[in-house]
Amino acid sequence: MTAPSLPAAEPAAPAIPVTWADPGRAAAFDAWLAGIAGAHGLLPESVRLASADASFRRYLRVDAAGAAGTRIVMDAPPEKENSEPFVQIARLMAEAGVKAPQVLEWDRANGFLLLDDLGRQTMLDVIDPARPEASRPLYGQAIDALIRWQLASRPGVLPPYDRALLERELALFPEWYIGRHRGVAIEGKLKERLERSFKLIVESNLASPSVYVHRDFMPRNLMIGNGTALGVLDFQDAVYGPITYDIASLMRDAFLSWDE
Repeated sequence: MTAPSLPAAEPAAPAIPVTWADPGRAAAFDAWLAGIAGAHGLLPESVRLASADASFRRYLRVDAAGAAGTRIVMDAPPEKENSEPFVQIARLMAEAGVKAPQVLEWDRANGFLLLDDLGRQTMLDVIDPARPEASRPLYGQAIDALIRWQLASRPGVLPPYDRALLERELALFPEWYIGRHRGVAIEGKLKERLERSFKLIVESNLASPSVYVHRDFMPRNLMIGNGTALGVLDFQDAVYGPITYDIASLMRDAFLSWDE
């Protein structure tokens, strides 16, 4: 059966110039980009900000001559961000048949990576919450990608999603939501109920079959490109853990959840 085509890509947003807090890092970037520009047909004068995430990483977009279109540069200061997991997991995803950014160049010492560009539009951008049936083909493609990723799983390759990590992540809920956001003291029966519930959640997850877990597999990290496959981003924190985690993230996204 032919895969359904994806929506057309949105028009390019206005270019945002790149600023640098550290002149030395700016100079290192300019030298690196100039050194690889010829091999990849890059136009260094076209560099602009693409996006930033909830870390010290940010992403720049640069034009390339001819049919290459555009490329993405990851700016990840090595003293603050370890790019090794990103490079490793990008390779694992490609081996699994999942569309992920290809690492074209890597300046390990300075934390600059040249990647292919999976587009500007996320799956979240094109979903209409009022028309769930219209979104089914996109979710089907997302599930297909997830299954390919899980089928490629092997123990001992990625860090384990173990008890310590599960408990650390569960602890964010009472600390940030109940305590800081709602201003509720966590004590007495509430504390006992949370501890009891968290213990059941941890035991259930540890008893599940283990596979590769993206840990943020949701529509805002799935990219609409020019083909018929969704691209996958933000995978550098992947681990080996419960098979149900990523499908729950996809269907019970913090930004968009669906009825049963």
